Amino acid sequence: MRSGILASLIVVVLCACVIATERPAQFSRGDILIASSGDPNAVVPSAGEDPNWTWDPTEHLAADWESISVSMSSRLYNPAVQPNGAAQGPQWSMSLVGIVDIIDPNGLIGWTTTPTSVLALDQDGNVVTSSTANDSMVRRYQQPGSWSVPAGFPSMFSMNHVYLNLPIDPNATYPDLFSRVEWTMNVLVVERSETVDIPFKASETWVELIPGMEVLVEQATVEEGKYQYRIKAQYDSTKVDYLMSASVHLWRDEMPPAAAVLKLEVLNAEGQSVRDLSNGGGFASGVGGSGVNGQMTVTATGSGSCTACGAAATLRYTLVFNMHELEAHFVMKNIPVPEF
Repeated sequence: MRSGILASLIVVVLCACVIATERPAQFSRGDILIASSGDPNAVVPSAGEDPNWTWDPTEHLAADWESISVSMSSRLYNPAVQPNGAAQGPQWSMSLVGIVDIIDPNGLIGWTTTPTSVLALDQDGNVVTSSTANDSMVRRYQQPGSWSVPAGFPSMFSMNHVYLNLPIDPNATYPDLFSRVEWTMNVLVVERSETVDIPFKASETWVELIPGMEVLVEQATVEEGKYQYRIKAQYDSTKVDYLMSASVHLWRDEMPPAAAVLKLEVLNAEGQSVRDLSNGGGFASGVGGSGVNGQMTVTATGSGSCTACGAAATLRYTLVFNMHELEAHFVMKNIPVPEF
């Protein structure tokens, strides 16, 4: 069962094609088109949300296919050992590796790396394979890899791979090419974000980041070219969440939190991220916690060293508000298949 806030359908077209018969258009490879429509299951926006807010993937995503492979399996049983064993196969199977690159990460929290549906058509427009993911008890949103690419690295390191399985009926004719391949995946986005800065200094005073969450800087030490911190946070999970990890998990009927802490950065006296200045090297961080009846306590720790980055001076929290789950629909055309 999908969450009630799957508020719109995003259609991304990656090459020259027509996305709908009533709205023909031509697009060159690499262009992206968005078409949005209201979801009949969408909930009424809560207080503080903009009912006209949209997240336009043309400003955030670029995608294409990277490779395609084919394999055939067949099995025979020894009748002396397995007298009732029927021959299996030949069974064709293909797999396609897609890449989705992040042009602009603003507003994007994560996506489900497992496609929710896959469709492939042969050169004559016949369905070669069609599949839909089974309803899951939990929806897992993975942080896109391009968020963590150090400055100065080539763009290939920011590619996020999506793996599409394309099982083919054993009686189907091997296609000359795929005239059309579609897949969908869910993305988790936010309507707005803001930052809160607190001094990089140990204190005995709790600081409210957002209603329902406060933090206490238990340790904040600075040496020449080095720093270390330990920060305790306590919060009401019915009002806010702490998402400073590589993924977000939502149960079947669970809606995303209205507000959350997404990121913690250490800044120098000039307001620059110490980690970014060092290209991400020589740093470590972690989060651990527990809770009872929605009252949660977590402890964040971190350390780093960078002689040219300047001393740690500020802790900057990034807060996000009004999360939405959207379904992204990707379409590719005229994909060749391997010969062997």
